[in-house]
Amino acid sequence: MSDPPSLVPRVEPRLALLLVLLTGLSLYRLAALQLAGLDLYVDEAQYWLWSRHLAWGYYSKPPVIAVLIAATTAVCGNGELCVKSGALLVYPLVTLLVWLIARRLYDARIAFWSATAFVLAPGVSFSSLIISTDVPFFLFWGAALYAWLRALENDAWRWWLAVGLAGGLGLLTKYTMGIFPLCAVLHLACTQRLRHHLWNPKLYAGALLAAAIFAPNLVWNARHGWPTLRHTEDISQLGNGAGLHWRSLGEFLGGQFAVMGPVFFGAWLALTVWRPRSWWADERLRLLACFSLPFLGVIGLQALLGRANANWGAMTYLAASIFLVARLLGPQRSGARRWLFALGLALNFALMPLAYHFDRWTSALGIALTAKNDPYKRVRGWAELGRQAQVLQAQFPEALFLADDRETLSELIYYVHPHPYDAVLWNPQRVIDNSFALSTTMDGKRGYNFLYVTRKAALPPDLLASFQSAEALPPLHVTIHPDFARDYKVWRLIGFKGYAAAR
Repeated sequence: MSDPPSLVPRVEPRLALLLVLLTGLSLYRLAALQLAGLDLYVDEAQYWLWSRHLAWGYYSKPPVIAVLIAATTAVCGNGELCVKSGALLVYPLVTLLVWLIARRLYDARIAFWSATAFVLAPGVSFSSLIISTDVPFFLFWGAALYAWLRALENDAWRWWLAVGLAGGLGLLTKYTMGIFPLCAVLHLACTQRLRHHLWNPKLYAGALLAAAIFAPNLVWNARHGWPTLRHTEDISQLGNGAGLHWRSLGEFLGGQFAVMGPVFFGAWLALTVWRPRSWWADERLRLLACFSLPFLGVIGLQALLGRANANWGAMTYLAASIFLVARLLGPQRSGARRWLFALGLALNFALMPLAYHFDRWTSALGIALTAKNDPYKRVRGWAELGRQAQVLQAQFPEALFLADDRETLSELIYYVHPHPYDAVLWNPQRVIDNSFALSTTMDGKRGYNFLYVTRKAALPPDLLASFQSAEALPPLHVTIHPDFARDYKVWRLIGFKGYAAAR
């Protein structure tokens, strides 16, 4: 007599093991984040501020990062842990997408090790403790790639539209989602049995859906003078016309060893470049290469023509992790390749607690932290600075905060309580070169008083001429290390007369 069917779906043993690993890893990262006691980085503070005022776009980014933070903070409040928690929630989902993609292409063993290699990559380990656009970008890139596989398998409308949905949301997360269509077209062009999809109307219906989802951000940009386009050009330095930047390219490529892991990135490069015909003939490996190499190539070209941060190439490693595991652990692979994989995984795993408990390790080893050896110095001291500014403002409650850079404003607005959402950027030239230049203005504030917080040692003459009077207040000082501190001058500015008074 056969057993009755179970009401609980059967989970593959390796998938169950992966779920246990993700649960434990997420809890550990949550505890590490709580114990680290680091303040929000300037970008995180600014994203949080955006989440208080949802829109279809912002000066430097599309809106999804703000929506994600708005969702998490609506549940658990505005503390640092909750602002960052989107990363802890999203990366397990991305890892499961890696599993699904690898399981579709290979077997449960390759899928398990591909997902494990991805979630333990140093770039993912570090990114799990911060909230950045890379977090939801990984989710939509992975979802689009999985939907792409399913669409090619059965040509079903729902999967082509799923590609478009994920692609559109990806564009609302980070504009480099635009590399996905390049990867997709390359994949079809290089695979003869799939080439007919280049004329498949379902492919273009998915593309139109992606464009429709992305359209509101384009409208927002057009109404605001295309600030995000200008920002992208500024940070990439593509318009500087200074020729080729080989050093920048070298730094970008060198940074990839830190993103994927020194052993894994070196192995992936070697297995990709050495005898490419050995993997090009395999459709599965070719697909994975088409969705990894072009991304790294485009961002590498950007580094050569201007500059690119190491994390900008991160989407390379979703497909590259599967490619690497398939080549190292696939059938009939040598013992040396398996040992290489074990070494790379062990090294990446060991780097995680070193990064998470940096202060404890350095303290135990008797290493004094300084401005030169502390990688976390940019996220220290802001909470204390905000507390000091809050005490000062309590003496002059009618005064608005005024600053001349986005870092100071972002951190003050987050760490002063109640949050001074009415803080303003000093911008007499009205140059739109940061988010506050776009969202704040001194217009309509004649007669207002301000607390001007600045790193400058003295008041600029044009600023002094724009107010009836100015009074120096006690400075803000936070010692981070013996050779590094946060020092700000503070002035109480009385009676704003308008920028025109400074001309």
